[in-house]
Amino acid sequence: MREKLFFDSIQIGDAVESIPRTITETDIWLFAYLTADFFPLHTDVEFAKRTVFGERIAQGMLVLSVALGMIDQVILSKYDVSSVVAFYGIRDVRFLSAVKIGDTIKARAEVVDKKEKDKRSGVVTYRLTVTNQRDDVVLTAEYSALIQKSPS
Repeated sequence: MREKLFFDSIQIGDAVESIPRTITETDIWLFAYLTADFFPLHTDVEFAKRTVFGERIAQGMLVLSVALGMIDQVILSKYDVSSVVAFYGIRDVRFLSAVKIGDTIKARAEVVDKKEKDKRSGVVTYRLTVTNQRDDVVLTAEYSALIQKSPS
């Protein structure tokens, strides 16, 4: 049985790290179809050859979405998350380096802040760091979740 995750039990400095995942051409196309982001830098080989990247790269929002999902998988494997009310927000997203087809990314989320919202819940803020197979930081962001307090 997984431990129940409550606002009260989360500490600043707590961190989780995902297992690595390789970004594929299929990921890029599925994301393009899902979001209508067919920008040619992601989907047109000849266009992308003429850019500073020299080849197609993954959509930044694809990398962000996959990274958040990778963190969620770690949390879901360890905790009963029925106390998590909602994704609360995201800020300061920075796309620092291109992720190319075949790059392998991993994500790390560290608790950097906690604030009570009301009698029943609080907001936990995480710093997300995504790195590639060379340990280059490709993306950073801060995101928050609204989480219930333990019933006392």
